[in-house]
Amino acid sequence: MDYHSKVHDSLKYIEENLNGRIDLDDLAKRAYLSKYHYHRIFHKISGESVTRYITRRRMEKAAEELTLTEKPIIDIALEYQYASQESFSRAFLKIYGLTPGKYRRKYGGGNFGNAVNLSCHFNNITNMAA
Repeated sequence: MDYHSKVHDSLKYIEENLNGRIDLDDLAKRAYLSKYHYHRIFHKISGESVTRYITRRRMEKAAEELTLTEKPIIDIALEYQYASQESFSRAFLKIYGLTPGKYRRKYGGGNFGNAVNLSCHFNNITNMAA
C-alpha cells in the first residue's frame, strides 16, 4: 500500500478544508483505512497526530489572517472552528505567547520580518508524503 500518497491526499484535503469541519473518521474513510491505522500512519509520516496537525495549521492560517487583514478577531476565530473569541484567544496565547490582538499589532501592517513562515512546514510534510 502507498501510505505516503494517502497521507499526501489527506494533507491536501485538510489544507482545502481548514475552515470547515474535518473529522478523523472521514479522513480514514477517504484513505480506505481504519481510523486507528490511519492515525498511526499519519503520525508516522507527518510526525504529529491528525488533530495536532489540524489545530496547528488552523492557528497558522489564523495568524496569517491577523497579519494580512483587518478582519475582526471573532470572525477569524469562528472561521477556524473555535466556539468563541475567548477560546481562540486562549489557544492562540498558548501557542504564540501573545493574544491575537497583540500579535496583530506586532506583526501586522507590513511588519512581516518576524512573522511565521507558514508554507515551510507544510512543504516539508508534503515532500515527505510524496
